[in-house]
Amino acid sequence: MQTLDMTQGKPSALLLKFAFPMMLSMLLQQCYNLCDSLLVGRFLGDVALTATGSAGNFSWIAQNLVCCAIYGYGVALSQRFGAKDMDGYRRYFAGAVVLSVFWGLAVTVVGTTFAETFLSLLNTPEALLAGAAKYLRVLWTGFLSLALMNLFSTALMSMGDSKTPLVALAISSAVNIVLDVVFLAWLHMGIGGAALATVIAQICAAAWNLRALILRGNALPGLQDFRLRFPVMKELLRLSLPQMLSSAVINSGDLLVQSIVNSFGIAFVMGINAARRYFSMLNIVGYGLECSVATYVGQNWGAERTDRIRAGTRFAVTMGFVSSAATGLIVCLLAEPMIRFLLTDSPAETVRFGVEALRTLALFLPGLYLLCEFRAAIQGMGNVVYPMLSGFSELAMRITAVLVLPTVLGQAGLYFVDPCAWVPTMVLMVIGYRSVLHRRKPASSPE
Repeated sequence: MQTLDMTQGKPSALLLKFAFPMMLSMLLQQCYNLCDSLLVGRFLGDVALTATGSAGNFSWIAQNLVCCAIYGYGVALSQRFGAKDMDGYRRYFAGAVVLSVFWGLAVTVVGTTFAETFLSLLNTPEALLAGAAKYLRVLWTGFLSLALMNLFSTALMSMGDSKTPLVALAISSAVNIVLDVVFLAWLHMGIGGAALATVIAQICAAAWNLRALILRGNALPGLQDFRLRFPVMKELLRLSLPQMLSSAVINSGDLLVQSIVNSFGIAFVMGINAARRYFSMLNIVGYGLECSVATYVGQNWGAERTDRIRAGTRFAVTMGFVSSAATGLIVCLLAEPMIRFLLTDSPAETVRFGVEALRTLALFLPGLYLLCEFRAAIQGMGNVVYPMLSGFSELAMRITAVLVLPTVLGQAGLYFVDPCAWVPTMVLMVIGYRSVLHRRKPASSPE
């Protein structure tokens, strides 16, 4: 397994070297998502496709909550790797394994028990409720595999290895597509089969990442490292709980928006969900830069190189602005064929809703890119206050927008809810980045 010491060398070259496999990972994931959507739509119909979309939005909330915790663990691992403290690295890794297993099992128990209740609270249309609940239950039954897959991937990335997670994702995507065909076309397992294919694919990815960590030799914790130390667990919780709180706050805003979207009828829901299926594809470059910045800043913060943090963040922000503007322009031009690609049999009104929503998201991409990159830099420096405030900022702006804009613009006002949250929060993150960089000092590793 190759590692990348980001405390030495040209910042721009290091950031791009790390970011490129992450961009490919995101592109591969989005290509798989499109294939998965097409297979579900072709074999099960547009209603089943919309049900998986509604369920997927809810599943993403749980996934994002746990992944935010793991993201916090990754900050600690990056800092220990940058400080050349592999003993500390393994102690943190052991603590992260224990916490990730706990969160994974908690989601399984709560999610499978209350899946229909959660969906009902969101005013999910009756035609979608049963299918969406079944999809969620299967996904959440295998949620531990998702948690471990992300933890092992984060551990690899903390050491500068972004290539192994890419290979794991490629394997996972191939397995998922093959199983989609087998479960849906041959075995006729319905919407539950699509979810089961996803869970099995996640297990394969987790196994591949674990294999790479084993081959690394000195990264995986031994039994002695699982004698958990209070300072280590305290630091992991300090870095992760505010991230989870921020995610929960942001997701509560998303739930409010989804609930109001659902109240406008199934045609509007189908259009909005189709646009949102492209959201991660719009953020391919931003995701790569965000992951790169978090690892780069974490390693250099551990090595006490604030000069390199400034140079690297400046480069990433410039790249993010240029790439997001270019991506937004291309998507605006291609929005209609992109939506029709997913909603082949839907009426013109549904397609129009999707096109309008997609173009609005594309126009405001620069705000999202810069928000994520500055927040990643702050998190890499171990600060949890500003990222937590970002969650409350997004919630406040979403609530304001979702209450005000529909009264002014009608249902079209809902297209602007996310952009109204991104831009003010981006400004807050710029202020936070400058404050943390100038005032905070790296902390030593707890024993």
